[in-house]
Amino acid sequence: MSNPYSKQETVGEKAVRKFKDQPFVPIGCAVTVGFLLSGFKAFRDGKAARSQQMMRGRVMAQGATVAVMLGYAAYNGFKFFPEPETDEQRNARILDPNRR
Repeated sequence: MSNPYSKQETVGEKAVRKFKDQPFVPIGCAVTVGFLLSGFKAFRDGKAARSQQMMRGRVMAQGATVAVMLGYAAYNGFKFFPEPETDEQRNARILDPNRR
């Protein structure tokens, strides 16, 4: 039975925690989106060669991001299904006053 007084982790808190755990994944995503938007702008401006360069950069950035994700998975031992934590462990983790 779950504890009705346990604090739920907000979306912002989860995003910050994930960014601290795996900082290169969101950075890679941002770089990929940057290449994509730059490629679209070059295409709109009629610069076909520049657009093609940006799309190639996007593919490389996307590949690097996937490689980093696989690297984190390998580093963490491919824990796709981690052991479920107890309510006490979860509350201690979330409600820890020293947590940033």
